[in-house]
Amino acid sequence: MRKTQLSAATALTLAFATPAFAGGTHGGGHYSFGEPGDPAKADRTVSVTAEDDGKMAFDMDLSTIRKGETIRFVVANRGELAHEFSIGDTGSQRAHARMMARMPDMHHEDDPTTITMEPGETKEIVWSFSKPIQGNVVFACNIPGHADGGMIHKVAFRPS
Repeated sequence: MRKTQLSAATALTLAFATPAFAGGTHGGGHYSFGEPGDPAKADRTVSVTAEDDGKMAFDMDLSTIRKGETIRFVVANRGELAHEFSIGDTGSQRAHARMMARMPDMHHEDDPTTITMEPGETKEIVWSFSKPIQGNVVFACNIPGHADGGMIHKVAFRPS
C-alpha cells in the first residue's frame, strides 16, 4: 500500500471508528487521555520490557496513574519479534487494534502515542495524563495477535 493511501485510510478510520480522539485525528491530534509530555517535566520514569518468549507480555511496575502526572516510559524489546507500545484508553486502543488488523504493516512515525521497536531496540515515550479518563489507561501492542496473546497492561487512573 502506498503511503498516501495509508494516510487517507488511517484518517478515515479514525474519523469514524471511535470518539476516543477528541479531534478525530491520530498523528499530532488531540487525545481524550492526555497529551505528549515534556521529558524535563516527567514526574517519574517507568521501565517496560516487551517479551515474547512463550507468552506475549509487557513487564512493568505500574499499577496507578494520577491525573496531571507526566511519565517517561523507557521500553525495551527483549523479544524476537517486532512489538509496539501504545498508550491510550479503552476506546482508542480498540480503534487502533481494528486499524492494525486491516493494515498490519502500518507505521507510527507521526503518532506520539505509539512506538514500534524491532528486537533489541529501546525507545521512549513521554506522556502527560492531563485529562480525566473513564476507566483504565491501557498499554497495548496492537500488532495482530499480540494483545490477544497477553501483550496488554491496564492501569487504574486516579483523578487526583
